[in-house]
Amino acid sequence: MAKKLAITGGPSGGKTTLIEVLKKEFGHKIKIAPEAASILYKGGFPRMKNYAGYFHAQLAIVSTLRHLEDLLVESHPDSLIICDRGSLDSLAYWPDTAEHFFTNIHSNRQTELARYDWVLHLDTATEVDYDTTNAIRTESFHEALMLNEKVRTSWEGHPRRQIIGAENDFFTKMKKSTDIVAEILAQMELAKKVIQ
Repeated sequence: MAKKLAITGGPSGGKTTLIEVLKKEFGHKIKIAPEAASILYKGGFPRMKNYAGYFHAQLAIVSTLRHLEDLLVESHPDSLIICDRGSLDSLAYWPDTAEHFFTNIHSNRQTELARYDWVLHLDTATEVDYDTTNAIRTESFHEALMLNEKVRTSWEGHPRRQIIGAENDFFTKMKKSTDIVAEILAQMELAKKVIQ
């Protein structure tokens, strides 16, 4: 059975760069579920900063990422699926209560936490290192910090969540993250040998 690692965190945490590093480092051993929000927004989904805009966008994002993840799990049953964000990231952008979110996605916190075997949270970079070159990113540094905290809160309760803080410089963040993924792959390989 495929395993899933959600790479999450605040804007400009290093998620996109990390995923590129992981592709080069681990190649065919991993499969990437791309970020649903980027797929939708780059494809022309309207981006409106009002209640209706956040509501419909997050429902579309959750639906898209579920299908992406499920397709990869079914197609690559022995792989580690690296998810560029996970379903609970949408809770951080939801314009209403957590209860309202779970009602609208027809789920609950425990079910969504259980979708992922591991969670790796990369905190938003410090103000000096905050990246403003991403065309999809519309948040100011202070908005990004607030979103980072909301994302952290959204994933509270996951038994295998690791947080890599902003105090780590970029290269340290990448090294720590890559080491975590290497350890996960080693555990998966060991589990396969035990089953055989």
